[in-house]
Amino acid sequence: MPMHSGFEDYLDIPGGDDFAEVTDLFVAGAQDMEPEEVLLMDGFTLMDAMSAFEIGEPRLDSGMILEEQRRPPFDPLTPLLPEEVCWILDRSFACEMEWHAGKTLSQSVFTILFVHHLPDINPEYLPPEEDEDPARPRWLITVVIRAAMLGLLKCCDFAWRELSKNRVHDIEDWQGEKCDVSLLEGVNSDLIMHLLDTASDWVQQSDLSDAQIDALCDRLYLRKTLLALYKLDLLKGVDQLWYHTTVGRELIDRMRTPDNPIPPDSSVHLAMDAYIARRLPNFMPIRITEIPPLGQIWDSLDAFLEFWAEIGHLVASPSLSLWKTAGQLRYSLHKRPACAFHRSLLQTLFFDKELVFGTYRPTRLVEQFFYETIGIPYPAITQAFKRSGPANPPASMQDVVERRIIRLMVPHIRSYWYNPPRRRRHLMKEVLQWHMLYDVMLKDVETHEPPDAETAAILRAVPLTARIWRLEQCREVILAGFQQELYAPEERPIAYWYLARVLDQHIACIEDVLPSVARDSGAYSELSFQADHLAALQMISTALIALTSMYITSTWKRISINFKRRYKWVLDPEFKTLTPAHPLPDLLSFPSMLDELLQDTLYSPSRTFELAENIAHRLSESPQEAVSHWDRDRRQYLRNLADACDRLKRGTPDSLIELPNLNVKTLKWIPDVHPWFPTVASA
Repeated sequence: MPMHSGFEDYLDIPGGDDFAEVTDLFVAGAQDMEPEEVLLMDGFTLMDAMSAFEIGEPRLDSGMILEEQRRPPFDPLTPLLPEEVCWILDRSFACEMEWHAGKTLSQSVFTILFVHHLPDINPEYLPPEEDEDPARPRWLITVVIRAAMLGLLKCCDFAWRELSKNRVHDIEDWQGEKCDVSLLEGVNSDLIMHLLDTASDWVQQSDLSDAQIDALCDRLYLRKTLLALYKLDLLKGVDQLWYHTTVGRELIDRMRTPDNPIPPDSSVHLAMDAYIARRLPNFMPIRITEIPPLGQIWDSLDAFLEFWAEIGHLVASPSLSLWKTAGQLRYSLHKRPACAFHRSLLQTLFFDKELVFGTYRPTRLVEQFFYETIGIPYPAITQAFKRSGPANPPASMQDVVERRIIRLMVPHIRSYWYNPPRRRRHLMKEVLQWHMLYDVMLKDVETHEPPDAETAAILRAVPLTARIWRLEQCREVILAGFQQELYAPEERPIAYWYLARVLDQHIACIEDVLPSVARDSGAYSELSFQADHLAALQMISTALIALTSMYITSTWKRISINFKRRYKWVLDPEFKTLTPAHPLPDLLSFPSMLDELLQDTLYSPSRTFELAENIAHRLSESPQEAVSHWDRDRRQYLRNLADACDRLKRGTPDSLIELPNLNVKTLKWIPDVHPWFPTVASA
């Protein structure tokens, strides 16, 4: 079978193609063998055979074809009905989405045999056909299917180029093995778009019925739309992006018609070979995957285009806080993760070739960092330092701070589009870096003597920016542990305890910096929102310390060892050389805090959850103008938080006196219900 999918003629197989079929010879020879009998050649023992299996060579038995897997040879020029052509085109979209979902090309796109036979269906190489069936014209294959397959491969080529930039990780996030099959790397995309237009013209000028013409043209237009999106320069064509995504989603809605099943005996089924990996250079084990139902195909493709539209909103919003908010909400809403291609594309769009947001120099990050965190323009900050600095200031200090911010900010924003475990590991390492930045800023401020109250307020606020970001990352690391179900039951009360301490410090830090922030600035609005939001989280965490305390059954020594392992990111020895990083990971203070909490007979977990629920409801009803396009997502996050509080409120005691009556087994952590907080089974 030809494996070359370009435009050149099929080349002879090295060694010739006059192979002899030997299956019958082996079958005849095996008839004289007894069950479990093994034939071994000289120098190859049973141990050698078992070692091959133990090593796990994935292609060891790839050539074995069971009787039920045998099928007639595929003829790419077998005439097809328009409905069968639509069936193939629908499967091409499904296979593309399956690749983006993490399957290999040999399990998805390459299972469509037409992609391996493009030279065989090139109309330039075929003689005119005599006695053509009007219901099955050959041009449906040589013009329509060929153009669609070329478009499919070129879309995969554009995606592969982006994915191979090492923003995401091969095998961990996506599968990049091409199996020596061309993705039309050397073919101009404009030529393929022209072939798609030509195919649409052939369909529209044909004698097919109106319904058949519409069905074929919709699929060709959708492929052309996807190809236009892949090749689009998003930094220069946001309007075109929104246009293409709108058109694409409208086409999908038109194609959401009841699926007319293709008869099982139709020859079109031979165009799909789930076992194609047997005949491809492939290092992966052969795994057979089913094509999803047609409705699921369109849902996946619609979500694919929807996220592309969200990318357009991010590109049009060169703001650190908006990019951060968009990434946080996708995690906290426990949305279906974006595909690796989109995650890689976002990281490239944020910072690539020494430019931020495709337009600005990296120093733009420093300006946005201060202005969006504390509402003070960076020039005002530099002027305040000049007014209060020594007569001969160290010229390098400002450069040191700027370099640290840039070096921290680029991977930090990109990390919102890492896979969840990798993102958590990155944030764990980042916590120390933020505190080192805080330490540098604090020591720099101490060398200055502000001449007036306004300058003093600016100097006092500057180090707090790094502290705010450090506390935020601490919170994200702890919450990600719940979302990824990392904590053992007895670790949960300690996790909620340390989370509550982090939230306390974060709220106090915001209260310290708010007097220095202009009330009419976006930073003041966001800081005020966060103060209320963090207060709700702090209330929930404190109540859960009491409710989960019964999980603690191990010895103190065992708890201490687990704590050191789980919180090694805040126990790094380098912290001891810096300004104390409050809240300190002082596990010795946990027992006394827990005893004090449990002895407070007036403390009511259910009323605490109710108060947190009221805060979340109030915030969800207020306009979230600061987050622009993500207003709806933030409101949904707050409603989800309120719902979690409502479930806990209805299933927990009114007083800690009733705590022994709570069956701790009724607390269930279900990330799909809420990523961080439990629900009560009886509620």
